Amino acid sequence: MTASSSSTTNAPTLHAEALEALDRGRPRRALSAWHSLLLQERPAVEAHLEAAAAGLCRDPIAPLRRQALELARMLLAGDPGEAGVSRLGALLQGWGEICLPEVPSRALQHLERAWGCGRQQRLDAQLADLYDRLGYHTGAQLLAKPTAPPEPWLQPPCAAQACLPCQKQANPADPPLQLTQLPRGRIWVPRQRNPWRLSHGVAVQDASGQWLTQLCRHYPWPWPACPHRQALEHLTIEHLRQAERDRPPAQHAAGPVLAVAELSAELFFHWQLELLPRLGRCWQAALQQWPDLRLWHNGGSPAYVRQALQRLGIGPERLLPASDHLQAELLLVPSFTSHFGRPANGNLTWLEQFWGIEQGNADAETRLWLGRGTSQRRPALAERLWQSQLGIPALSLRSVQQQLHQVAAAGTLIAPHGAAMANLLAARPDTDVIELVNPAYAPTYFDPLIQRRQLHHRRLEAAATPLPLQEWLYEGPGLYPIDLRPGASEAADTLAALDTSS
Repeated sequence: MTASSSSTTNAPTLHAEALEALDRGRPRRALSAWHSLLLQERPAVEAHLEAAAAGLCRDPIAPLRRQALELARMLLAGDPGEAGVSRLGALLQGWGEICLPEVPSRALQHLERAWGCGRQQRLDAQLADLYDRLGYHTGAQLLAKPTAPPEPWLQPPCAAQACLPCQKQANPADPPLQLTQLPRGRIWVPRQRNPWRLSHGVAVQDASGQWLTQLCRHYPWPWPACPHRQALEHLTIEHLRQAERDRPPAQHAAGPVLAVAELSAELFFHWQLELLPRLGRCWQAALQQWPDLRLWHNGGSPAYVRQALQRLGIGPERLLPASDHLQAELLLVPSFTSHFGRPANGNLTWLEQFWGIEQGNADAETRLWLGRGTSQRRPALAERLWQSQLGIPALSLRSVQQQLHQVAAAGTLIAPHGAAMANLLAARPDTDVIELVNPAYAPTYFDPLIQRRQLHHRRLEAAATPLPLQEWLYEGPGLYPIDLRPGASEAADTLAALDTSS
C-alpha cells in the first residue's frame, strides 16, 4: 500500500508498514508513510514538537532530540528525499548508541535500520560487535573485525517491570529490615552507562569482589510475583559485571559508612517512598552503635533531599561527597525494605510519622493540581491551559512539608502520572484522585498508597502519542508526554466536565 492511500488506512497499520519497509532497507517508503501519519495527526504532532523543543535546554540528549525534531519538521513539510534518509539513518544510529550498554536488542534494531539508510564504517563496526555477541561470527567478519572478546548477550526472559499481569498481583509481606556489615566493602551505581546519569543499577560487593546478590538490583527488575524472578536476579549480576569494566574509580572512606542506594533514586518517587524510609528506619540505631557514622546515598542533592536529611538530623559534616563508587573501611548496607513498584507498609508508616501526617477531613471544595510543571520527563501537554481554565492551584515546589499540607487540605486532586503523586501520602480518606496517564504508560506504582489512604481513584487516559514520534522522538513509553489537549481524549473530556460543574 502506498502513502497516497493512507487516508483509508488506520495509524497502527500504516506505522507497521513503515517499520516493515525500514527493515527491508526501503527508508524512502518508511518516510513516506510517516509523512502521511504526521499530517493525519498534525495538531498532536505540533504540540509534541513544541514541548520537546521547549525542554531542550534541560535535556541530557538535546543534540539527538534536535535531530528528531528536524526530521519531524522535514516530514511535515513534504517528501524529504535523500536528505531525509540521511537524517533518519543518523538519528537511528544515535538511538542505537544510547541503547548499546544496557539494551543491546533494541540497539541492534536501531542500528540495522540505520544501516538500511546508508552504510558507514562506524556503523559496520557496531553491528559486527553485536553479531559477534549473538554468535554470528562469519557475518560479523564480513562487516568489520569485531572487538574481542565479545560481551555476553543479555536478554530478559519476560517483560519484567512492563508486565501487566504481574503488576496486578497482590502485594506480598514487607521484606525485613537488616543491616549488613562489610569490612572494605564497596557500593556503586553504573550511572556512566546512560546519558541521564540515573542509577539503573545498584551493586554491592565485599572486599574480595564477591557480589552481595540480595543487595544488588538492575533494570529490568521484576515485580514481586514474577515467575522469572530468579532469572532476572541472575541477569542483574551479569549487567553489573559488564558495567564493572568501565565503572569510575572508588572514593575511599575511613571509618563506618551507612550506604543506601535505590534504583533511580535521583527521582523524587524513589527517594521519598524507597530510599528515605530505608535510611530513616536504621539511621538512629546505627548511629548509636557507631557514633562516628557517616552517610553515602545516591539521591543527589535537590532541595527535597536536603530538607529530609536536615529533618533526620544528618548535617553536612556526616555526608560523604557525592560519588558513583564508594569503598569504606566498614560499609553498612541496609536491606531493601520494599518490593519493586510497591511502597512497603513499614516504609509508609515510618513516613507518616516522620512528616507528622495526621488523620482528618479534607475540604471537599478545595481542588489541587499535582502538576508536571517544566519537567523534561513526561511533560503534560496543555497543563497550564487547564489549570488556568479550571482555576486550580498547582502544588507548591517550595518544600515537602508545604506540599504535604496542601495535599492534606484538598478534596480533589488532579494528578498527571508522576513523582508528585508520592504526596498522596498525606491525602485524607475519601479524597478524589483523578490520575491522568499516557495510554502506553500507566503503571500501578501508587496503588498501595491509594488503598492505604482510602482514596477515591480514577485513572483516565490522555491522547496517545503519534506512532512515528514514539519510534524516534522519545526514549520509551515512560517518557511519552501526557497529552491533555482539549477534546482529544477521555482525560480532557473529564477536565472539561469539571469546568462546567464548578
